[in-house]
Amino acid sequence: MAKKLAIEWDSQALRMVVARQRGSSITVEQAIVVPLSAAGEGSESAEARAGRLLTEQVASFGLSKVPAILGINRSSIELQIFSVPPVPDAELPEIVRYQAIRECATVGDDGVVDFVRLPMTAEGQTRVHAAAISAKQLKACHKLCSQAQLQPQSFYIRPFGAARLAASQSNLAGQTFLLIETLADRVELTVVHQNEVVMTRSTRLPGEPGSEEFVKALQGEIRRTIFAARTKDSSVAISQIVILGQPTAQTQWEEFGRDVKTSVSFLNPLSAEHVTSSVEVPPETAGQLGALIGLLLADSTGSHPAIDFLNPRKKPEPPDRRRTYVLGALAAACVVLVLGYVIWGGIGAKDAEIERLKAEIAKMKKSNEPLLKIEEQIGEIDRWVAADVQWLDELYRLSDKMPPADEAIIKQMHMGTRNDAGGTISFDGYVSDQSVIAKLEGSLRDDYHQIQGRESKYEEYAGGVYRWSFLESITVIDDESDRFAPQAVASAKEEAETAESEEASPEDTTEGETEAVSTEEANQIAPEENPSPATDTADTNISNQQDQS
Repeated sequence: MAKKLAIEWDSQALRMVVARQRGSSITVEQAIVVPLSAAGEGSESAEARAGRLLTEQVASFGLSKVPAILGINRSSIELQIFSVPPVPDAELPEIVRYQAIRECATVGDDGVVDFVRLPMTAEGQTRVHAAAISAKQLKACHKLCSQAQLQPQSFYIRPFGAARLAASQSNLAGQTFLLIETLADRVELTVVHQNEVVMTRSTRLPGEPGSEEFVKALQGEIRRTIFAARTKDSSVAISQIVILGQPTAQTQWEEFGRDVKTSVSFLNPLSAEHVTSSVEVPPETAGQLGALIGLLLADSTGSHPAIDFLNPRKKPEPPDRRRTYVLGALAAACVVLVLGYVIWGGIGAKDAEIERLKAEIAKMKKSNEPLLKIEEQIGEIDRWVAADVQWLDELYRLSDKMPPADEAIIKQMHMGTRNDAGGTISFDGYVSDQSVIAKLEGSLRDDYHQIQGRESKYEEYAGGVYRWSFLESITVIDDESDRFAPQAVASAKEEAETAESEEASPEDTTEGETEAVSTEEANQIAPEENPSPATDTADTNISNQQDQS
């Protein structure tokens, strides 16, 4: 047996009814009416004070987890009855919303619209009773529930709840009647035709409720409502007037009924059919609870009030094809799994074959390791040969082009090949004077030898015989020819002339040989006069480089 809470408020009071549903009937367990003046007088709006009182009452009675139904006053919404062309049911919500927003100027494009169908016109057009609420007003309702930590289930129009309560009575079911609710600050008049609300009005009356002035003013409003309902729809003929609350001024109402040719009756919401209650409230308060009790009763029987702003009618969502898609996906997955298994079996066999071949390759590589080392050595030799540099010839040229030993000495030398044809020669040493470096570079540079000085600095060596150190780099360019091959003699005559000249001048030759010998002796004597460990090192490095070449 579910327990639910119904709430409504106006400018004078906050009203709450807690009931437990029992099949098609309800049992009222609590009825709470709190004047808004209890929240204090100030600049706060009625909604703000009602929200504060609601939060206090919910916390006091432990109702925060109870499902809530909110009743919205007639003054907070706009109601319209209009006709629309015959359209499919799926398109009707959009048509009604468009026309309601157009006719209800205060609602705005972001407002919420819900409606109920009425009997069709004689021309075959669909008649609807549409209700619209602004987004601002709807947001205020959500805020009030959020402050009180309530989970709302529905936002109904409160006069529709009172109409449901009255229409559930056996003597009023299917009838056309006018329902009167006397509240603290107003009177609401609702016309019900064949269990559906076709008109609802809210008005303020002079005098205290129950006074003669008040009753006369109310009877005048009843006459206007009966006339307006008949004018709007000739088929609406009000046969009864139902006043919610305890009977008062019965004589006056009986006379009024005879005057307007309708019967007048009173209905106490707490003792109505399908309602059980042990709650005691003042007589003037009982009639004010009719709308909340009607909302709870309609919710328990499943015959919900037709208009719900929290769950308005909308265009149906497209059919959910997820089940079809899921089944299709499962079938495709099964096919993929079968194919995957077949492919996996084939891949497994291939993997085994690959592993076998890898093992054979590894075995062959292990047996070929000595050959690989030989192949690597052959590759080094091939790269050396591909460089096409005659290193002995280059050493000969270098020794021939170098300045005399008393001017320059080489300490270290490195010869190597390049990635392409040709090679590089790097050497460092000492010179007697800085100008010898330029002389050395000029003598070694030609079309096939590019020389670049890397470094030179003052540094004494061999007891001051050499005062500058230097570092040079020569790039040997391959010209695809043997530059050092002996050239053929132009003619036999030239050879003969050369031989005769050599025989005719033996003294010159002897003198030349003597000079050469003297130069060699000088080169041999110079190191003896300036002995140095560095000189021996230089000669050793050159010798080592030559041996490597």
